[in-house]
Formats: sequence, C-alpha cells, structure tokens
Amino acid sequence: MVKTAKKVNMFRLALRRGIKYRMELTDDDRLCGFGGGYFAWLAPVFDSMDQGGTWHRLRLAGIFENCKYEVLAAAADADLREEMEDGGLTFPQKAEILKQYSWIRRVNTDDMLLHELTGRYLWVMISVSGAAADSRFCLEGFQAEFPWQSFSEYLPEIYQEEGRNSFFERYMAALQSMYEDLEKEVDHIPEYLDYELTSEENLHAFSEWTGGWARDREFTSGQLREVIRNLQRIQSGRGTKSVMRDMVYLVTGREARIIEYFKWHDWMKKSKGLLEEYERLFGKREDTFTVLIDMADPGMEISEEKLRRFLEDFTPLGMCCNVVFLDWNSHMDTHCYLDQNSCLSVPEFGDAGGVVLSENYILG
Repeated sequence: MVKTAKKVNMFRLALRRGIKYRMELTDDDRLCGFGGGYFAWLAPVFDSMDQGGTWHRLRLAGIFENCKYEVLAAAADADLREEMEDGGLTFPQKAEILKQYSWIRRVNTDDMLLHELTGRYLWVMISVSGAAADSRFCLEGFQAEFPWQSFSEYLPEIYQEEGRNSFFERYMAALQSMYEDLEKEVDHIPEYLDYELTSEENLHAFSEWTGGWARDREFTSGQLREVIRNLQRIQSGRGTKSVMRDMVYLVTGREARIIEYFKWHDWMKKSKGLLEEYERLFGKREDTFTVLIDMADPGMEISEEKLRRFLEDFTPLGMCCNVVFLDWNSHMDTHCYLDQNSCLSVPEFGDAGGVVLSENYILG
C-alpha cells in the first residue's frame, strides 16, 4: 500500500565505527555496559545524498535493565563530522551542537518517529544512565527509515492540509507503524520457512510438522538443520544400514560398523570353538544386528541409554539392535600403571623350534 522506504542499518560492524564512552564492544559486536554512571555512543554519520531530505522512523534494538537510555537524533544539511569527531569535546557538548539543527529526543523509547527532522546527514547519539551497581545493558544497533511517508497521503486532501508532524498525521503514523511491521513479517515468511536461515526455536516446529522426529531428543541446532536437509533420504531409507550409519555419526561424531547376523554366523560355523564368544558379542538370535562404535575415534560424549533409544527409531520392525562400544585395551605382564582397560597376564614360553625364517636363519 505504502511506498517502500529506504533503510539504513547500524548493527554489528557499524557499532565499531562509532565513538563510544565507557561502553565495551563484545566479540559478537554488541555494545555493553554494567553498573552505574554515564555511558554514550555516537553512531557514524549517514549521508542520504538528499539535500533537505526528510526522515521517517527509527527503531532501536537492545536490552536495558535497571537503567535509563536516551536517543538523540538530529539531521542537518551541513557536514558536522569535524565537530563530532573532535576528541576534545565531551558527549554533552556534541549534543548541544546537534541541537542547533532539527533534532528529536526520546527517553526509554525504542520506536520513534523522525518526522520533525530535515537534512541530508543523520546523526544518532545514544546515552545510558545506570541507576545502580546491578544496572546492565546490551545495545545491538538501530534501523532508520527515510524519506518521510504517511498514510494521510492516501486520504482526501482535506486531511493533508495540516501537513507533516500534525496531530492527525502522528495519529495515522501509529496505525501505519502497525501495518508496516505486519507487512514486514509477511515479507519475511520465506526466511522463517527456510531451515538454513530461520532461528533455532523455529527448527523444533519444523520437526513437528514433518513427523515429530525430534520430540524428546536432545538435538543441537546444527543437527536439526542437517536432518531437515536430508529428511527425504532419511525417511525413505529408514531401516537401512546407510541411513543408520549416517544417523549414528550425526549424534556421536563417530563412524559405525553394522554387522548383520548372517554375515558372521555362516562364516563362524567353520570355527565352532569361537562361536560361543561371537554369540556373546553379536547375539544368538537371527533377528539381531550389531552396531559397533569405535570409542578411540574423536567424537562427542555418548550416553548408551540415549543412543539405544535413538536407534530404536531406525530399527526395522521385528529386529533387535545390539550396540557395542569398542575401546582400547592393554595386556601387560605383572606390572601395570594404567587406571582402566588393562589386564595383567603371565607371559608363556613359545616353542619355535624348527621354524625357518629364511634359507639362512632357523630358530631352535
């Protein structure tokens, strides 16, 4: 309905280019402060390239707890960079310079109209006053929109006579802001539905829409995105060795080997002496398959109980899953300095008499 406004975003990297007082820049490019006293940040100037240009709206993003914050926005056709970047001037002195032009000031307001401003250059100064030792804030940045626009432009001319910044125009601006915010949400629906771009809380909703496969599971956001990316292959290949191997690697970070009953039992019939030991390892029943996980490989911590419950979702109907964790063991003689996975044994003498190593060497 309304014309698309131009936007200037002052987030993340833009926070580095501003001038700050007592605020600390975090590793993820946010301005934070703790305790009482005065904090301030002057945003880098924005040049609209429009002499005598108008401004529409400013929205601030941040968290302020037990403190007061003030936003001073000013516009001017004159380039004030020399004065604003003068290190000899305090922030209150710079604020007085900005107030010589069109300006607006709001306290504890994160959404404000800029209809009173006229000028090519936009300056924004944000100051915070901590009330106590436990005061804290985290400033993420702000977004400014220009040029000025109003729903009153779509009404009969009689409603436009009072002009910009009139009571009726400000009244319409409240409805306009609600409409623009709703329109923005609608425009971003494709991003909400994009599993690569959407926020983490939406990923669990996606899992419910596609069968509730993440319910009662402790997936990370990266694991959720990986499953959604390959969901068609996973669902169509559920119960197959390849999908089960991929899912084990997803939740453990380790490669798994899957041994089916017939693959070892038919071969082991030739060596009946070891058959009992193999049955202890791989199971005695034909409906049992074994998942071998090498714990020597680097990976994530594994809860055996959670892994077994997880594998039940990918086990074919009527089959049983046996999980075996392989770990390093050391066999030594009568002395051992290891805390775990070690066995003491007495070495035995072997008879190598008559064994020929080559035509020149004979043992015994």
